Amino acid sequence: MSASARDFQDKTVSLANGLKLHYYEWPGPRPNLVLLHPSSGYGRMWEETARALGSAFHVYALDQRGHGDSGRPDGDYSAEEYADDLHLFFRQVGIDRAIVAGQSLGGRVGQVFAAVHPGEIQGLGLVGGPHVSNFFPTREETIKVLNAAHRMLESQTEFASREAALAYLRALRPRDQESALRHRLEHNFVATATGVAVKYDKVRVALGLAHMADELRKYAARATCPVAILRGSVSSELTPAQAKEIAGCWKNAVVIDVEGDYALQMDNPAGLARALSTFAAQAVRD
Repeated sequence: MSASARDFQDKTVSLANGLKLHYYEWPGPRPNLVLLHPSSGYGRMWEETARALGSAFHVYALDQRGHGDSGRPDGDYSAEEYADDLHLFFRQVGIDRAIVAGQSLGGRVGQVFAAVHPGEIQGLGLVGGPHVSNFFPTREETIKVLNAAHRMLESQTEFASREAALAYLRALRPRDQESALRHRLEHNFVATATGVAVKYDKVRVALGLAHMADELRKYAARATCPVAILRGSVSSELTPAQAKEIAGCWKNAVVIDVEGDYALQMDNPAGLARALSTFAAQAVRD
């Protein structure tokens, strides 16, 4: 671990809505930075990004409902429900304001949170960029969303060994670096009596994925904080033209290209940390 890296704390709290929420915390100075993982992700996937940030922020990385070591209660698993969890988390741990950054699901949560709780957010970072389907839910985009939800619902979640799970991840995520795949295996799987299993509820994750067809432009129009679309320079998910068009839905949004593909926190955590630091410095001044 480098001199600038900090040890994290592994914590769990119970929110006012009854949800048991697990999270990781890297203590440091203000501003606060809250990191939200994508569907089927986990809080610790931001570990290298937090390390690359050094002591610049007080960092929190959550296992959101249905994921990791957090609870899996019944619910609609919409961005609105997740945003309510985030608001209650702020209240529970004593966060008054924070920069919020998230990928995919985490980005959707941040978009709603920024509109509904404007006094609690200083800036919103959309890692990898928002989903086109949440802004232009055409028939074609909606079909993509429903297919993604169906694939998750039908996905394998238990494996006879760690080696079998790793082989599955390699086939599922061919663009990911080997180190990222092994990090997922180490921290997003749990040992069972017969092998290993994923640490997320695929039914709840599939339900959340279906909300990728929800129209979120109405929330963008209400947001007042600075927004950064942190687009991977070789992203397969969002073109420069799409990023620019979607950025126009906010009052104050910029597109920042970061070297890498979509999952920048795993693909290029140091580059993402630099982009977040630059954006946060501007957002706090504003």
